[in-house]
Amino acid sequence: MKLDLLVRILLGAVAGWLTGKAADGERDGRGFSRGNKQRRDVICGVIGALVGQPLFFWVIIGSSSFGKYATAVLGAIAVVGAARLMGARLQRARSTAH
Repeated sequence: MKLDLLVRILLGAVAGWLTGKAADGERDGRGFSRGNKQRRDVICGVIGALVGQPLFFWVIIGSSSFGKYATAVLGAIAVVGAARLMGARLQRARSTAH
């Protein structure tokens, strides 16, 4: 049980980091230094991995280990994407307010 949780956290961290690397070409998150943006992606990935199973249980049929880990990765990608989208919108709102 504890090993399963540790694997989900590690998968979330890696998936969050990779999702951030894939989205690096976009202009969102300009207000953050490079290290903070990567740290935020990893933290959001871990959070997404932990909430991934309740969010995406309908995508994966069965309760195998693969299903648990796949929902962890899907959750990490979703939370990192949502955080980057919200960050970009806040940045745009700040720039139009000035």
